[in-house]
Amino acid sequence: MQKKVLPFGSWPSPVTPALVLGESINLSEVSSSSATGLIWSEGRPQEGGRNALVSWDEGVVSQVIKDTKWNARTRVHEYGGASFVSVSPNEVVFASFKGPLYSVKRESVGKEWGYPSRVSPDNTIYRYADFTPHPTHPHLLLSVLEDHTIDLPSKVVNKVIILNIKTQEITTVREGNDFYSAPRWSASGKYITWIEWSHPDMPWEGSLLYSASVSPSFPASSPVLVESSILHLAGKSKGVESVSQPRWSLAEEGEEEKLVFLSDRTGFYELFVWTAGKGKDGVAQVLEKETGRDVGGPDWVFGQSTHRPLPSSPDSWVFSSGHGTISTLSLSSRKITKTIQTPFASISTVLPLSTTDVLVLGTPDETPQFLAKIDLGGKEGQFETLKKSSKEELDVDYVSKGERFSYPLTGKKGGEGYGILWLPRNKRFVGEDGEKPPCVVHIHGGPTAAASVGLSWIVQWFTSRGFAYVEVNYGGSTGYGRSYRKRLDAEWGVVDVDDTLDSITYLANQGLIDKQRVVITGGSAGGYTVLASLVKDGQEGKRIFAGGTSSYGISDLLLLAGDTHKFESQYLFNLLGGTPTEVPDVYTERSPITHASAITAPLLILQGSDDKVVPPAQATEMAEKIQKAGGKAELVIFEGEGHGFRKAENRKKAMETELEFYRKTLGIRAAEE
Repeated sequence: MQKKVLPFGSWPSPVTPALVLGESINLSEVSSSSATGLIWSEGRPQEGGRNALVSWDEGVVSQVIKDTKWNARTRVHEYGGASFVSVSPNEVVFASFKGPLYSVKRESVGKEWGYPSRVSPDNTIYRYADFTPHPTHPHLLLSVLEDHTIDLPSKVVNKVIILNIKTQEITTVREGNDFYSAPRWSASGKYITWIEWSHPDMPWEGSLLYSASVSPSFPASSPVLVESSILHLAGKSKGVESVSQPRWSLAEEGEEEKLVFLSDRTGFYELFVWTAGKGKDGVAQVLEKETGRDVGGPDWVFGQSTHRPLPSSPDSWVFSSGHGTISTLSLSSRKITKTIQTPFASISTVLPLSTTDVLVLGTPDETPQFLAKIDLGGKEGQFETLKKSSKEELDVDYVSKGERFSYPLTGKKGGEGYGILWLPRNKRFVGEDGEKPPCVVHIHGGPTAAASVGLSWIVQWFTSRGFAYVEVNYGGSTGYGRSYRKRLDAEWGVVDVDDTLDSITYLANQGLIDKQRVVITGGSAGGYTVLASLVKDGQEGKRIFAGGTSSYGISDLLLLAGDTHKFESQYLFNLLGGTPTEVPDVYTERSPITHASAITAPLLILQGSDDKVVPPAQATEMAEKIQKAGGKAELVIFEGEGHGFRKAENRKKAMETELEFYRKTLGIRAAEE
């Protein structure tokens, strides 16, 4: 079929709000073992954004908590993760959004799950996350507890505990530091490991891995740990070394158990191993040769899983090896034994189901996120789909595939920046001869995070209408090693802005986008970079951006530093080079609210009425200052939404408003069907 010529950005598209939002869900927190089966979490916009739990038993799918009043989502560190655990094939314990833990049981596999019953103290000041049942006493849950008795960032207390879900008794295992994560029993129950860190470090900057022997008298009497056995294995504070994802292996008969974990001491999150019973000198890198690739990412949430032992195989391990591949390795030979290309462009979770079957959660280039079972011994490319995040499908001839690119940085230190480009694609339409497409530049949040390849309906919402779409992985982004991540230290609002401008210049010079029709968008920390970029653009009079959208974007750094939750309460100190007292001018000068009148490009601000991170008054002030200076600013408030939009009707309005704003700003008239 011959394509019809229409201006870029005007094309009719089958990617509708109904397709983007439809019955789509967000799959996360996949949990599995041969003993307890498979369970995952589903974020459901159609049910008020709650997290539901779903079990899978050899093809039989069941709703663990049917009643939509239940939200299986923990608020520890506010971002949560690892909110549930299977304590047996027929019992699941989950953290409720309000705080307490609940148990859900069924009579046997295949039967319906019952109604939740509370198994923790009856209060909302305790929050729980990251559970591990004792191997022989599964009613004893090793867990992180966050105590909000005094609900101020400096007064919230975090610790490692054991919760007896039969008696609701809490026993403290480890306390005294600011944060804890990943408490794990060894397979024998003889050892416990955990990670801890202190302010002002974030877990990806400096964190400490510990191991300790469990008291021989446990659980009959306290204490839980043999105090003299506590050993610091890896990690260094003050931004030196980060550790993540400790996992115990099974032990060969007569041998000690091994602990495998991630450390970025080499410059990348590589796999390391420690044998129980040996001192700190017993830590060694797993593979003979460094991969030069991050096996895992920053621990914004609990329970990330990018490497795991293969069940019933003490020597075999599986891990995410980059660009949609998974690999197996031998701990004894220290070599990779097999690498498999999965159907995914990007992978978020790797979880063995057996010695041959591995569960992988990821996103392909042409279809939405899904959960697959992959046979390690089967033919490459073969897999079984267990759950799709969306029932919607789209003709692949409408789907644009993201391409990674690197570009030269113009800063004093030079080097390379990274990004992903999706070009316009529509099976029915093509742009006019000689025309370059308008470009939507998206800035990811975090800022310690990264954009990845793989299908996103929001990306296709734009590309199928004739827009190019760019994700900028500016300095400070993850996945490119520690040194690249640390480029943002003390430079937030500078490096991210400069790298974004460099990416636009590069793509325009390559003839891939129209430099006169570039708009910028982002949410939260990404929204901050949007605002900071528009400020610099206006101050320098270059008008690189034709317009921008800030979704709940941060505009006042002083306000953010003084009014945020414990986990991020000192995050800014590293990003901005000190505290507000130490570097007050930096906080003022890099706050977009200070220079709002400099913004000359049209700005759309999308804001939740209940946002505690970026209060609505801040967004209103930003818009009013721009308007007073003669600029154009539109403010849309979404009632009942917080820092991010969860309700389907509000997400629909946001995406339609943003598209219409760009077309109006760029002078693009939507074509008739």
